[in-house]
Amino acid sequence: MAIQKKSLISSLNTTKKAIVASSTPAENPSVSSPVKTQLRRQINTSVKTAVKTAVKTAVKTAVKS
Repeated sequence: MAIQKKSLISSLNTTKKAIVASSTPAENPSVSSPVKTQLRRQINTSVKTAVKTAVKTAVKTAVKS
């Protein structure tokens, strides 16, 4: 069980790093506060969705084996 947890955490960290590495930096870093807030929400939603999907896949794989 501990090995599966470590594997799942490692997989999630890899997914998180890949998401961060593939994101493009903003062209204009001095954006207004409302735009910044909207972008943060969109990014947080994207990351949560990606992590949720990765967790579901990892759990399904672990349960099947």
